[in-house]
Amino acid sequence: MTASAHIYLALIRKALDLAGEELRGHRVIGEIMIHGRSTILARYSWSDDGTRIEADIALEGRHGIVRQAVVGAGRSVGLPHDWVEDVLPAAFGHGPSASAGFPTGMYPSWERPGLRVLSAPASLLVPMTFLASLRLRDDICYDDLEPAIRIAAQAGVKSAKRLKRLVAPYLERRVKEDGELARILEKRLSQFEYALDRFGCGLVLNATPKSLADVAAIAREDGDCFGLASTEFGEAFYLEEDKAAQQAMLDPVPVPTGEPRDNAWLGAMGEHLAQRWGLEVPPWTQEAAFMGGQKPYFWPDETLARDIQIVETPPAFRRRLLFTYAEPLMNAKFPNNRKVRMPFWH
Repeated sequence: MTASAHIYLALIRKALDLAGEELRGHRVIGEIMIHGRSTILARYSWSDDGTRIEADIALEGRHGIVRQAVVGAGRSVGLPHDWVEDVLPAAFGHGPSASAGFPTGMYPSWERPGLRVLSAPASLLVPMTFLASLRLRDDICYDDLEPAIRIAAQAGVKSAKRLKRLVAPYLERRVKEDGELARILEKRLSQFEYALDRFGCGLVLNATPKSLADVAAIAREDGDCFGLASTEFGEAFYLEEDKAAQQAMLDPVPVPTGEPRDNAWLGAMGEHLAQRWGLEVPPWTQEAAFMGGQKPYFWPDETLARDIQIVETPPAFRRRLLFTYAEPLMNAKFPNNRKVRMPFWH
């Protein structure tokens, strides 16, 4: 604990107790999760109809009730405006909450809500932040999520696929009961990957794959890199103007990745690119390992888009039950003069 944090310790305890008392009056559980020098504020509320308790998790924005309570309590005892972000982590340290004497006289229960403070590992903080983000409010923006995004990246969670595995145990029942939640979940996972790139925390490949076999090799080493490797391969393919060189990028036989959907996507890419660019379809794309399974896959998984996807998806993807759009391999390097225009979109 720093000297300044030690001086503030008594004031911090008093401010937290005051904030807890205020939140108890609103029947709200506030939580301050601390990870290193970062703090995440969340709010938990619930409803009880006598047969079932439904809990709601929300992130605290600039005008949230928990943030207003702790800022106001800090101001009333003489703490600076940003004491939660700057002073509290230093006083708290990196160990369990008992090391700094928190929480003090304010541990919440369903009957006695209040405020709790805990040292949170990434395995807790990241899922809680993601669950709260499923109900983002207008006063929450990407910058508010930056601390949690950086903590996730430091813990090795650098893709939507890995984040989904982390939060799946918390969402299993809710997704089954709420069809709309599955759509929101996919949207938030996509936004997570966008935020990773925005803050410079996303996946980075050591080299650009020169063939689909290279893409498979990268995915076997780290399955989270399949999407990025596929995109970078596509860009390299589109920039290559020599047909023999393009054929050489498709011909090497990939070793299956271990992920059936990725294998099917590899087969579809090899067949589709050959058909679209007037090349020979590589024989390996017709092997069973690269032909997909019996269950359809829609990407992106938007229920309202499925009719369009079923109609537009090109043959190489359709026959593998991969339903997407007319140009499933579109990226920034895709030649504009080759873009498909569906006749009924004119």
